[in-house]
Amino acid sequence: MHGKSVVIEHKTFMDTFTSTHPLRWRPKDFIADIPTPTTENEMYATLPGVLNKWGLCPGYTFVATPRETDDADPTNQAVDCGMYKIGFSPQAIDETCVALDWSRVELSIECKTGQDPFDANAADNEPTAEKRKRALGRILSIAELVFQYQQRTCHFMILFLGDFARIVRFDRSTIFATAKFNYKTETKKLAEFLWRYSHSSPAQRGHDPTATRVERGDELWRTMMAKKGAKDGANPDYVQKLFDDSLDETWPWWQLEVPIAPPPEKRTTRMRCTRKFLVGKPHFLASGVTGRGTRGYVALPLDNSGRPCERFVYLKDAWRLDHKVVEKEGDILYELNQAKAEFVPTLVCHGDLSGSEQTTDWQSLWKEHHPMADESECPLKRHQHYRLVVQQVGKPLADFGPGSDDLVFAIGCVLQAHAAAYHLGIIHRDISEGNILLWKDTDGEWYGLLNDWELSKRTNVQYRDGEQPDRTGTWQFMSAHVLDDETRRIILPDELESVFHVLLNLAVRFLPTTLRDQDVGQFLHDYFDGCSHHSTGVRCGLAKRGAMESGMISLKSYNGQLDPNKKLRLGFDPSERLLPLPSAAIVGRQATPLPAEAPAEPAASPVLGSTTSTALLQDHPPSVSDNAPAEPPQEKPTSHKRIHPLNDIIDELLKWFQAYYALEDLETDTEKNTNKKNTKDLSKSTRFQRLRSKTVSNSTHASTAADQAGSQPSATTTRPTTKTATSIQELRTLASNLMSHDPFINLVLDSLEQLEWPENDKGKDKKPKGGVVVPKDQVSAISESLTSSKKREIDDVDARKERVRKRRKTNLRVQGQAS
Repeated sequence: MHGKSVVIEHKTFMDTFTSTHPLRWRPKDFIADIPTPTTENEMYATLPGVLNKWGLCPGYTFVATPRETDDADPTNQAVDCGMYKIGFSPQAIDETCVALDWSRVELSIECKTGQDPFDANAADNEPTAEKRKRALGRILSIAELVFQYQQRTCHFMILFLGDFARIVRFDRSTIFATAKFNYKTETKKLAEFLWRYSHSSPAQRGHDPTATRVERGDELWRTMMAKKGAKDGANPDYVQKLFDDSLDETWPWWQLEVPIAPPPEKRTTRMRCTRKFLVGKPHFLASGVTGRGTRGYVALPLDNSGRPCERFVYLKDAWRLDHKVVEKEGDILYELNQAKAEFVPTLVCHGDLSGSEQTTDWQSLWKEHHPMADESECPLKRHQHYRLVVQQVGKPLADFGPGSDDLVFAIGCVLQAHAAAYHLGIIHRDISEGNILLWKDTDGEWYGLLNDWELSKRTNVQYRDGEQPDRTGTWQFMSAHVLDDETRRIILPDELESVFHVLLNLAVRFLPTTLRDQDVGQFLHDYFDGCSHHSTGVRCGLAKRGAMESGMISLKSYNGQLDPNKKLRLGFDPSERLLPLPSAAIVGRQATPLPAEAPAEPAASPVLGSTTSTALLQDHPPSVSDNAPAEPPQEKPTSHKRIHPLNDIIDELLKWFQAYYALEDLETDTEKNTNKKNTKDLSKSTRFQRLRSKTVSNSTHASTAADQAGSQPSATTTRPTTKTATSIQELRTLASNLMSHDPFINLVLDSLEQLEWPENDKGKDKKPKGGVVVPKDQVSAISESLTSSKKREIDDVDARKERVRKRRKTNLRVQGQAS
């Protein structure tokens, strides 16, 4: 959101964003008789009556809705006042309250006694005071809800600030606000806006002309209701349920038009066709006002005669980044489908929506108000409204199960899809949990589906500086290298690392590990959300980078130094049933049959480089004969008895990443050493020779003392040497596994074929719903304990609290004497 606010003159705002319909009469003393409000309640108590009285907006009415929110709105947000079409205004709940209807509000009005959310004197027009920041967040949340409930290209708001006002316009790129004016002395500015706004076309007012609302009881509404709970078998049960859930009557339903863009090789045709789809409540909603604003729907397609088709499809509505190096997602899917790439969505239709209101192109307007700024400094991006329809309706990857083998199998599908695209010169660039779906094919089996290709790029195109948009992707799953360098070009190892992060995220959340359940939320925050701040921005967090560089995921920060579980391991109870080793094909690959008299130690895996099954079953309690002496009962250990097969996959991948990062560091160090200039040899200086002689003398005395004590002399301290050629070659061998997809794919396939997997080891999601919040009192307590110079016993909690209480009491007494 930073840098997207622009304050412009009132006339420029009116000429750019409203109709030219002139105000033919000038209302005298319009709204001037409203007393200066001391509270927000006083403003919206009288404002609607005054606005309705003057009749500046024929066909509309103003309604105050300051207290009650829509029951369908889980955020409990409300706007103080709104303008509605007559006949669609919200109804009163009682004598004092009117329910807000986000799906019908035409123009929102927010009243503040102060706390201006814009600062015209700031370079970015954004406030720095906390109360004013909260005011900005407040109006953004209102605009966000309007965008979610309606099919909008933009939304207007009147912001009252005591005796002053601003008119604000939100779209997917920018927030434009007029300069603040006194509405009592400059009544024409407010009156002219209301008049011209109400006489603007629906498209000028921000309504999407390609979306038609489905009203309760009309023919389209009956068509949608007829498909609710259908038992015709045309759709899988989970897809039918998703559509049924979308028929939520607290949300508006729509008929959406989607262009049928011709294939890239036939783009010269001028014929333009569209298809129509019926949708209810969105299945997915992206948060925020500016940006892509992606929404996903389980949609009911209509044929050319308006009759519903049997199978549901998935419709994606987004404001794609319109950049010359970014291709349309539908064109990428068309190419993948033509190449018969598996485990990617199948394109139905797609295209940009036509009309000037369907684009956000305000760079020139920004430049007018920042004449001294360079064009590259403009934070505003051109967005194009775009819709895409695919055949597959998936469900989240987090719904895998009942066993972890289903998760690993889905990851294998994703790797195959990514490899097929990479072979065609396409790299995805946004691998995340949300962009991997589970999809049931016609054979009744579940497969992984690599979705959301809108940020993909060509691997064989060299982009010049400034041609690539800002670093994009999903922070939690980006590689450490990409997070550390926003200008880095994403390459295959970065993508494979993102796949690893997805696998790790879901394993920690749903599978039993050596990490305590109550610490999972903090671990997820540290590893996936964490970042390191620097003077100009943020980079990768320490936990993720540490795992890549060390080749292990340390749990010392969570389990403690004395806990035996110092690194992350997965496990499962020995009583858990095991899945039989597969004898059929997995992802099109025949499993190697095991001999009938399978030895205790299986053959080594060419990918893992070691034996597998026996290593995985370590910590199994040995069998005890009946004649063996009984051992005293022991407390049940907290660690898991059986080592999980997923550990081998994680360990092997971490070896590859560790080697890859180590090699890059070596290359960087070598380059630095090669480019050294103006260096001096300190060893020839007199003071260095003097220091060296003292060191040798002290070493001799230490050796003599050691000989007299009858022990070996201590080894002299040696400087760390550079890696040998052999070790570097070993690193290169390990890192080479990230230069293609095959090693990762084979690692997954070999694990699924050769290892014993638990049948039902998926548990409940351990990720906290509200995220991780460290209480302020906990922060102060930690800070106090770190600054204390006294040693404290870990278990002496009561004594520690008493000392803290006495210290605070003493500090208060000292402060009182000082004052």
